Amino acid sequence: MSTAMSEFNATASSHMRRDLESGGKWTCTCEACHAIRSLVGMEKTLGIRPLVREIEKTEERMKDLPDGPEKIGLKARYLQLHDQLAEELAK
Repeated sequence: MSTAMSEFNATASSHMRRDLESGGKWTCTCEACHAIRSLVGMEKTLGIRPLVREIEKTEERMKDLPDGPEKIGLKARYLQLHDQLAEELAK
């Protein structure tokens, strides 16, 4: 199984390089490229899901707080989480 994934990865890398050099986007739809894109998408989803959950929880906590130091701290954390999310999505 790992040999097949290695072959898919090598093929997809080659196709991605070719597509990026010729047109700027990875557009190949072969089986290897499709499989690798699916795995990358799954990894990205798993990486961002905890951040999204924490953003939602922080937002919910901020909603009920009166203005003050605790709300300011939560808002700073909320903005930091959004920055982390943007970084993850940019990978």
